[in-house]
Amino acid sequence: MNSMPEHTATRVVREIERLKRRVVWAERAGKEPERQIAFLYRAADRFGSRLFAQSFCRTEAGGSGCATGSCCCCRPDVFAWERTILDLLPQQRDNNGFCPFFNQVRRNCGIYGMRPFACRIYYNVAASRHSCRNPAEVMLGLFAFLKPHLERIIGPYQGGYGG
Repeated sequence: MNSMPEHTATRVVREIERLKRRVVWAERAGKEPERQIAFLYRAADRFGSRLFAQSFCRTEAGGSGCATGSCCCCRPDVFAWERTILDLLPQQRDNNGFCPFFNQVRRNCGIYGMRPFACRIYYNVAASRHSCRNPAEVMLGLFAFLKPHLERIIGPYQGGYGG
């Protein structure tokens, strides 16, 4: 996995498989859509907290998290339910290519607690800065696997958010 030590790659694969199971199980979290959505986001947040220690993101700012915001130079992947929520929030419009919710002064997410599912699971699990802007194959594969399961709960995939 991009010249990652074997024990680290094993941990990453284990966490990816755990997240896949939890997302598939989310439909059994109750009949209420709100309960299923909450289950999904908790699973994504747990995944992120476990994966962070294995990621390049941790090394970027000495263990406290990324300081560059390179992965936020994008239009984040969203689903229908997420789009309806994001449309209600104040956005920053600029020509720098950053997410409309990225705070360029502080170099962090301006809606961290309400960020989309894709933002919650994306970590640079490669061994270089290159995957900060270009998601590693393993993360793209994870999202592709999860997408049909997510669509059943949070609506059709809408593509990248923002303009």
